[in-house]
Amino acid sequence: MSTWEASGKDSVPGLSWSRWARNGCFWLLVALLVWAPFPLGSNREWSWGLLSLATGICWFLWAMGALDNLFVQLANLKRLAIPAVLVSTVLIWATVQVSPIVPSSWAHPLWQETATLLGRPISGTISLSPWKTIIEIIKLSTYVCTTWIVFSLSRNTGRAKRFFDVIIAIGAIYALYAVALGLLGTQQYNVFYSPALKPLNLSGPFVLHNSFATFEGLVSLCALTRLIERASTRIIASKGVRRWGFTTVAYIFGAGAPIVIAAIVTVSALVATASRAGVFSTLCALIVMAILVALRLKRSANWRWSIVGAASLLTLLIGLFWISGDTLGTRISDLINAGNADEIRFALWMAAQRMIASSPWLGLGLGTFQDAYPMYATQIFPFIMDKAHSDFLEFAAGIGLPAAVCWWSALLWSAIQMGRGFFGRRKNRIYPLVGLGATILVAVHSSVDFSLQIPAVAMLYAAILGIGLAQSYATEKPVEPI
Repeated sequence: MSTWEASGKDSVPGLSWSRWARNGCFWLLVALLVWAPFPLGSNREWSWGLLSLATGICWFLWAMGALDNLFVQLANLKRLAIPAVLVSTVLIWATVQVSPIVPSSWAHPLWQETATLLGRPISGTISLSPWKTIIEIIKLSTYVCTTWIVFSLSRNTGRAKRFFDVIIAIGAIYALYAVALGLLGTQQYNVFYSPALKPLNLSGPFVLHNSFATFEGLVSLCALTRLIERASTRIIASKGVRRWGFTTVAYIFGAGAPIVIAAIVTVSALVATASRAGVFSTLCALIVMAILVALRLKRSANWRWSIVGAASLLTLLIGLFWISGDTLGTRISDLINAGNADEIRFALWMAAQRMIASSPWLGLGLGTFQDAYPMYATQIFPFIMDKAHSDFLEFAAGIGLPAAVCWWSALLWSAIQMGRGFFGRRKNRIYPLVGLGATILVAVHSSVDFSLQIPAVAMLYAAILGIGLAQSYATEKPVEPI
């Protein structure tokens, strides 16, 4: 730890503008997290472009605020040196994929065939569609910048708490908004486009209910963990059932009412989406988080937190599934009756595997699945096949296996670090715990869907990851003023 950090001072006297820059960066990023889901998850050219531009402004403000604490920022960069190198490698390789200055043997054969048809030479690239690859580079850079900014700001525990509570509030507001859209018999698509579409499942501000399920699932992890954390300090479970019941009621209808409401509406919205993968991946994350908490509490011989948390969570989930689970139950029954088969999704996976086999080292270009699919498909469907419904397969097909492994290794390293932080820290353990749970959630869901390709979902996960990583390291004296 540097002398600068140990002193608890991060600002050079007279440079109050740096504090304004940091605060401006914080509130602009909060505004982006609030805004991102509204325009259909920012999954349109204008909306993700606006999101990327605003994130760039956030980066500028952060850089201005970091000028007077360079030693602190260098220490932060050292902490994330391994994932930073891995992620940078991926972005650099994606840039190489769109460069016309590569060996001709690296370029996809399609470019040579096109040159033959046109009767003139063409500078080929690794990517089938350089423009789409550039778009994906910008998006990935936006998410990486978001993670770094949140990580840097959340080294301050006060800001980490603010970010965390803001995320819970955003999820609760959009859950209520989704219910309002459902009651009105409309959906978010109709706010921006016509003709109007009839809602099929609860999707909130997103087009697809699966994307909304991932979004609300991530927020549910935050809300449930915050609920149990606060309940463990307010509910007395060691002095009899009567005292436990009294303190529970007092907490639910008193100081804990806002977080109880937030937990109820976010979990209800998740279940009401009827997304099988969304609910399943959230439950996987909750199970792993519960196991980690049990292991931690077993070491400390403190079971009060576990008893209160398990009882509260079990009661809440049972009640919400009973109230909202009819549609989900029907969807699961349909899946069982269909023999767990999804012909279209299976065809997409097979096509993606053939893409990987055709160019395992170089890839076909990040974001080019739609262009590549007709060349590798064995079945024709009357739909536009722009997603593989598996982020793992699609990413590997686009960027190539070596770069894909680098990206996944960076996330794995982050998960391990957050696990170490959860077991190693004495305070604020919920942040790395939720960060780890969020990583499990998106990993499970990404195996069968593409929610992380929706900018609003990716931004939310990037923010949770940044908080979890920031608080997975021991807290020194305040690194910067709030």
